[in-house]
This record gives sequence, C-alpha cells and structure tokens, in this order.
Amino acid sequence: MRTCFDAELKTLDLTLARGRLMLHLVSASHVVTQAELTDVLEVEHPTIVRLLDGLEQSGHVQRQPMPGDRRAKSVVLTEEGRAVGERVLRMTDMLSDRLLEGIPPEDVDVAERVLMALSDNLGRALAKQAELEPAS
Repeated sequence: MRTCFDAELKTLDLTLARGRLMLHLVSASHVVTQAELTDVLEVEHPTIVRLLDGLEQSGHVQRQPMPGDRRAKSVVLTEEGRAVGERVLRMTDMLSDRLLEGIPPEDVDVAERVLMALSDNLGRALAKQAELEPAS
C-alpha cells in the first residue's frame, strides 16, 4: 500500500512523509501542533522541522505561534496547501477503493478489528517491557 501511495503522491510532487503530513492536516478538526505531527508520524522533532520547512517553502503550510505557549507552534494549511491536501485525501480514498475491491465490507470490518487488537496488544506489551527494563 505504501508503494502505491508513494507513487500516487509523486504526481503531486510530494514524498510519502509530506503526503502523510498533508493528509493529517487536511483531516484534522482541531489546531495541529508540530509536537502532534511528531507523534502521529512517529518521527523525531528535527525530521518534522525539515518536512515543514519544505512544505512552507512550497507554500503549502504556515507555522504560527500558539497563543499562551511561546514554545509551541501550530501548523496550518495555506489555501494552496488545502487544495493539495484535498487531492491527497481523494487519492487515498480512490486507492483504498481499488485495494478493497471485491472484499466484502464485513471482512474488512473483521480485519480492522483484528489489526486494532494487535496494535493495542503490542502497545501494552511495549509499555510493560519499558516498565521492566532498568533505567540507564
């Protein structure tokens, strides 16, 4: 799926990382911070800074100070960025439709539940492992 998504994003002159970032921004119903993007994309802070630098230079996003917290920055789509983000969203919907073609919706529901349970179990296992490891 990642390979297909990456190939589609190249038509918009976006990398996979930038496309995922744009997808999160266009789908968000709240103010998104750089820290949130770091968590959601599971990357380090310097990586987010580089991604945002590139998207800011291309006119897709703007970073703005957060009221009440001088250290935090919100990330907002520009008008052009919103248009590109909407295209990324449509692209992911079409890709999803193609990949799920012929699979009954109830099977997709079961697969989603199983994957969520696996993810939850993995998260708990990693948290437990972190608790058991001695602090360095």
